[in-house]
Amino acid sequence: MRASGGATARSLGIAAALCLALLAGGVSPATADPLPPGPISPAPAPDPIDAYAPYNPQSTCDPTVKPGTQYVLDMVMTYYGVGRRSSTSRACSVEGASEHKEGRALDWGLSIANPAEKAAGDAFVGWLTAVGPDDRVGYNARRLGVMYVIWNGQIWSNSSASAQWRAYTGSNPHTDHVHVSLSWQGAYMSSSWWSGVAVPTDAALRSYVTRVYQDLFGRLPDPAGLQGWTAALSRGTPRVAVANAITSSTEYRSGLISGVYREFLGREADPEGMAGWLAAMGRGLTIQGLELGFLASPEYYLQSGSTNDGWVRRLYQHVLNREAAESEVQAWVGVMAQGSSRQAVATGFVISTERLATVVGGYYTDLLGRGIDGTGLLGWVSAIQNGTRTELVIGGIIASDEYFAKSQLPR
Repeated sequence: MRASGGATARSLGIAAALCLALLAGGVSPATADPLPPGPISPAPAPDPIDAYAPYNPQSTCDPTVKPGTQYVLDMVMTYYGVGRRSSTSRACSVEGASEHKEGRALDWGLSIANPAEKAAGDAFVGWLTAVGPDDRVGYNARRLGVMYVIWNGQIWSNSSASAQWRAYTGSNPHTDHVHVSLSWQGAYMSSSWWSGVAVPTDAALRSYVTRVYQDLFGRLPDPAGLQGWTAALSRGTPRVAVANAITSSTEYRSGLISGVYREFLGREADPEGMAGWLAAMGRGLTIQGLELGFLASPEYYLQSGSTNDGWVRRLYQHVLNREAAESEVQAWVGVMAQGSSRQAVATGFVISTERLATVVGGYYTDLLGRGIDGTGLLGWVSAIQNGTRTELVIGGIIASDEYFAKSQLPR
């Protein structure tokens, strides 16, 4: 963002010359190359840049001004140095649908009767909608996450590479302000203008959701799930929020519980047991706590021969995936002889670095197709040992840029 008076004058002079005639005639905006002068992004442009932003009308009411909305208004006021700060939010009680009611629309007060203000408005919308280095219209609109702009009786929608100015038929001709509506990515400053990372297409988001379902549920997403999560991501919901919601779902947790039943007890979960463990996880029980409940149970002890010696040996086989040295067995049996409970001993196994390193390493292999570096491994292991839920670790992996990129590749 620039504030220099000299830069402002140069910007208006050059950009206005490019835009005034085009806007007066109601045709497609400037196709100049390079881009006309305008505000400077704080992040470098990725290649390719963001996808077009399809129309996503108001569906809720939260008039709180979103950070991207405030940023864009501040940006144009500072860069062009003219105009007035008009409305950015609108009360829910006001009739009609408007992105103002979601805090993702702004009105920059300019009058076409004032030559300097009209020149600024023309320069801004010309810069916003101009053809970019990728030879597609709306380069800066895509990077900012602009959904559409209205000015001087015309509207431009950032919906496709064939976007053009057309007559605006609303009751207000917008001759006294420029209206800008943002996508949710623009509203929350998550488009490439701020992040340097392109907002993906809906097709890419569907591929991502599909891969998450395949990896975590072992199935393709149902239509409602695919549509719902794709829409949430398209609205700007962070991938980590979606990932964490999926990994805390009843379906995913049911799979975890079923896996522990099969791994440690060699049977399927009974309905009463499944319901009880699901309720416990809903109250905050971690996967490690779940495993402890099975390993310390009378059923598991019985399957181990009902002896401390046999139970410890079985812990090594099931939890650490190896046979125990005789000295290791006798050390733990001695601990139990001194009064330590099976729960206490099993805890030492379940949250051991040896166990958790295998668990976390398995997540990286299964979800990313690679091993994990030593520093990253120790970080995750330490986090789990200090109470971080394993679901959050999994969610962090599937929310990563690396996982997203892999989701775009054929299996």
